[in-house]
Amino acid sequence: MGVDSVTKYMPGYRFRVMTGEDQIAGLPAQEICFQKISGIEATLETEEIFEGGKNDSPHILCAPHKRNQPLVLERGMVSADSWLHQLKPGMRLGTWLKVILLDGKGEMTGRQFEIMDGIVTKWEVSGLNAMDGSVLLEKLEIMHEGITYH
Repeated sequence: MGVDSVTKYMPGYRFRVMTGEDQIAGLPAQEICFQKISGIEATLETEEIFEGGKNDSPHILCAPHKRNQPLVLERGMVSADSWLHQLKPGMRLGTWLKVILLDGKGEMTGRQFEIMDGIVTKWEVSGLNAMDGSVLLEKLEIMHEGITYH
C-alpha cells in the first residue's frame, strides 16, 4: 500500500455549514455551527418485474421516484442564537444550505454537499434533567428535494 492510497482518505475531517444569502429578508450568507449531521443520503426505489420465459431472476427497474432521507443537524444549545430560533416546523428553507468538508487542519477540501429546497419538519430539544449535568442538545430535521455532491 503506497502513500498515494493513504492520502485519499479524510482522517480527522471537519465540516462547516453555511446558509446562502436570503434576498427576501436581506440577510447575508452566514456560517452556523453543528456538531453532528446525519441523513446525507438518497435512496433510489426499484421495482421487480417478472417475465414469462425468464425464470431465474426478475428484471430490476428504477421506480419513477426516489426517497430522500431527512437531514438531521445536532448541536449543543446556546443561550442566544437568533438564526436557529427563527426555524419552525413548516418553514421552507429554499436552496441555501451547504455542508462544506474541511481537512484535519480546517482547510477547504473542495468537496461540499448542497441541500436543495428544504423544509423544516422537526425541532427537538434533548430531555431536560438537572441532575445529569450534560450539555443540552437541540436537533433540527429538514426534509429536502435532494442533495448534490461536488
